[in-house]
Amino acid sequence: MLGYQKDSLRQKRQVSLLSMVESISLKQFGYNFCGPVVYRYIKEVSEFLDTNPKKVFCLAREGYLFKQAIEAYMPGIDATYLLASRTFLFRILIADPASWKFSLGHAFEGKLESFFVSRFGFSQEQVKLLLKENEPDSDISLPSDREVVESILQRELNVVSKIVAGSRENYLRYLTDNGLTQDTLEDALLLDVGYSGTIQKLLSILLNSNSHGYYFITTDSDNTSVNGLTSKQYYVFKDKVKMGEGYIMLDRSMFLESLFTSPDGQFIDILESANGDLIPCYGKRNYTQHNFVKLNLVFEGTLEAIRHCKEQNISFSVEEIESLYSLYVSSRHLLPSAAWPLFEFDDAISGYGNVNSLQFFGM
Repeated sequence: MLGYQKDSLRQKRQVSLLSMVESISLKQFGYNFCGPVVYRYIKEVSEFLDTNPKKVFCLAREGYLFKQAIEAYMPGIDATYLLASRTFLFRILIADPASWKFSLGHAFEGKLESFFVSRFGFSQEQVKLLLKENEPDSDISLPSDREVVESILQRELNVVSKIVAGSRENYLRYLTDNGLTQDTLEDALLLDVGYSGTIQKLLSILLNSNSHGYYFITTDSDNTSVNGLTSKQYYVFKDKVKMGEGYIMLDRSMFLESLFTSPDGQFIDILESANGDLIPCYGKRNYTQHNFVKLNLVFEGTLEAIRHCKEQNISFSVEEIESLYSLYVSSRHLLPSAAWPLFEFDDAISGYGNVNSLQFFGM
């Protein structure tokens, strides 16, 4: 019995030691990799705000970290983490043809029913209300079959308007409660990783207002017109690049997208409770959400690096950040093993399930 107790105690100590080593490893990874990348971005955003004071809204799941990052760099700033996702905005704007160039322009291969479920977040019951006879099993390929989907939306415009009316009204109320309206959007600065500014442009359409956004990378910062409005985009690292053209910070951006996430799944809806409160709804949670304590250690290291770099007045050139990023996302052995499972994210908008960046790139 005594021997068993000793073995049990030894195992607990080993687990505790392993946990401590893992924690240090994750925090150091956040400090050495994420820290300089986010610091370079936030530093430039701060310099922009010095001459262009604006209320800051941190978008989508990346906004969870960006809010903490800008508050670490600029103590006292009033930044807002704003719930937003392409899927949700695609859905509540589905009755507005101005949004179709965004919701139907992204690649998709599969059944029409699956498309409406994954791209717009509709339930199968809702899809049955707008598709007829054999349409749900029809195969489509976007963007080449865009006109096919547009014809269905035109035909069912009244139906989709009714389906999304409640969510749209609730979200407009949510935006108003957070200080974002048609009158204030133009005086706000939206923060996001990038790349084409889809969420920013959809918010411009929704609120019928010009907008300003600051990104890591932009595909075309000169493409500012959206439905007669101006959606101005600023960038830190690179402009006028597209996926697959060889710019590694974009081509392997899924490493950032998987890490820069929130404790919740994708924002998919907002409901009103019986007492009038707004209740956000989220999609499925993957490994990162179920083990957020691990990712939070990466964030702790990131924020520590931001504070240290500011205190020491450290600067990183764009070329230095590009080189650092390239090194880390090209070799599995530079990434701590404790972080490997964190590089998983859902790609439901394209009709796929969870994707792991390491597996995707053969690392």
